[in-house]
Amino acid sequence: MKYLFVTPFPPTHCGIGAYASQSVRQLRESGNLVDVLSPDGLGNVDFAWNLKGGSRILKLIALLPFYDRVVIQYSSAFFYKGLLDAAHRWDSLCTTFSFMILWILGRRKIEVIGHEIPYLSPISKLSFNPRFFRWKWKLVPKLILHTKREREKLLQHYALSAKPNQIEICPHHSGFQKFRDISREAAREELGLPPDDKIFLCIGFIQWHKGFDRAIWAFEKASLKRAHLYVVGSRRVENQETIEYLAEVGELARASRNVHLHERFLTDEEFDTWIAASDWVVLPYREIWSSSVAARARLFHRPAILSTVGGLPEQGTDGDLFFNDDEELEQVFRQAAEAKRDRSLTAAGM
Repeated sequence: MKYLFVTPFPPTHCGIGAYASQSVRQLRESGNLVDVLSPDGLGNVDFAWNLKGGSRILKLIALLPFYDRVVIQYSSAFFYKGLLDAAHRWDSLCTTFSFMILWILGRRKIEVIGHEIPYLSPISKLSFNPRFFRWKWKLVPKLILHTKREREKLLQHYALSAKPNQIEICPHHSGFQKFRDISREAAREELGLPPDDKIFLCIGFIQWHKGFDRAIWAFEKASLKRAHLYVVGSRRVENQETIEYLAEVGELARASRNVHLHERFLTDEEFDTWIAASDWVVLPYREIWSSSVAARARLFHRPAILSTVGGLPEQGTDGDLFFNDDEELEQVFRQAAEAKRDRSLTAAGM
């Protein structure tokens, strides 16, 4: 089959792009022809187009005849100039209508992977736009989400009644592949980490909604012995909010003896090395739909500490620990520190 993927793509620093690259690789290895179109004009792709704002998404119509399937990795930030900004309401309306036209013309070929779909309020300052945004999802040919919780919330919020097979569930970890097989011991030696201490890991883009600050606070209050919390990642976007948040996380880390901040963008191989080196992967998120970090922790059989927001509870597996608030997170850190490491997971690739 001939596929067109519409997605940010490496080397662009984007979690959704990294997610999509694994699907692209898997399809190509199966003998399919896969072209990639980036909506931000960046990346190592076949088409580098700017699809943000106005009716630019309709440029895809020209490519529809040449592919059997068009897969759109969807986040509103890729296609709207400012969906939640009243100053852009007319532009957002145009983009929303353009998506409806695209859905109708491409109804037999298009499928959408929903990563981040905002829940617009009926009393939003955008006034008219939430109603049209509802129709956009009512007309989508096929929408793939990662958890049942996401599906139920979307249907409820926008009062939708999906047709059979219109909205499907595909687990976030489906199609994930290891970029590196390495044992815990070898990974720790390579990274210069304590070989025998308990290692907790917060990893990924450092943003307020990821809640890494609350993990540091809870870890400090837990007062664990022979335990370390590593916060590893970089800013995804360069704006004042993320700059200030990173500074806050850095200040908290410097004030602690056993909290360590490593600020840098990680390659796929480096990301997997950190996962392999850890005892626990910590996801203290304030907001999320579903998480690639949780999916990669599962791939390496690393237990996770997960907040109960979004679809994270469905991403959990046996041995994972959940929390609802900061006080529970502190207790969960203590519980995890007391858990014995599974020695069967020290072999290469485990």
